[in-house]
Amino acid sequence: MNRLLTVVEVVSQASLEIGITLRPITTIIDTLDQDIAQMTALLSLVADDVLQDEPYKTQLNTDWCAGADNVVKAYPTADTDRVMFDGRLAINGLKFRFLKAKGLEYGEEERDFTIRMNKLAADANGRVLDLNDDSDGGRVV
Repeated sequence: MNRLLTVVEVVSQASLEIGITLRPITTIIDTLDQDIAQMTALLSLVADDVLQDEPYKTQLNTDWCAGADNVVKAYPTADTDRVMFDGRLAINGLKFRFLKAKGLEYGEEERDFTIRMNKLAADANGRVLDLNDDSDGGRVV
């Protein structure tokens, strides 16, 4: 089962992985750090990307996070709000969105995000046929 993470866990892990912080972040909602504030804002763009496709399109509609009271909402208002889709997907998406916004190389991070998204969709929706797969010796499908 995919682990649900809090918004602060997602931002903290993404910032650690791309190297903009050296320690885990403890607060994001009222932070004065511009990079962390930007990452928090970009999390909504990641959610928009995720909610366009299955399985999350029908599961979540437009609301992608939930508070401690389990009320689902469209954006986080507390550090403890949970992201209602796969935590690793949120981290991967946030990394590529942040690097892209900064004008840095983001191709590998975007690929990781897309691969994770496709795997989750395949698990939820059945088998996906890769028409570019040439492992069968060039057989035409």
